Amino acid sequence: MKGVEMVTKVETVTKVEIEKTLREFKALIKQDRWTFVERRINLQGLAALGLTVPQAKAEILGLSYRHYDRGPEADRDRDGDFIWEFIKRIGSQKVYIKLKIDIRGCVCLSFHRSVGPTTLPFKR
Repeated sequence: MKGVEMVTKVETVTKVEIEKTLREFKALIKQDRWTFVERRINLQGLAALGLTVPQAKAEILGLSYRHYDRGPEADRDRDGDFIWEFIKRIGSQKVYIKLKIDIRGCVCLSFHRSVGPTTLPFKR
């Protein structure tokens, strides 16, 4: 990822690094350089939450370091890309949000109810 030094272990990620990465995600979104991957699970997740893609975009823009769950992890499908995972409460649901940066800009790979274990190391 451009402008952010990559780390490989969750325990080495700092609040400052997460905030820097979030600023990069948000800057790309605001430049309209973003893609919402319309997988069935994501579309069903939006429907279950009563959200549209633009509303999901607004939720992503509202992420903070406290929502950080895991990452950066190397993207197993694309060499050189790194995945960041966040958990955000939207209404009564915990929502899993998986983001990365590639040539398209900020890419939302996942946006649906969280079903797995979480780490949330910076949550109060």
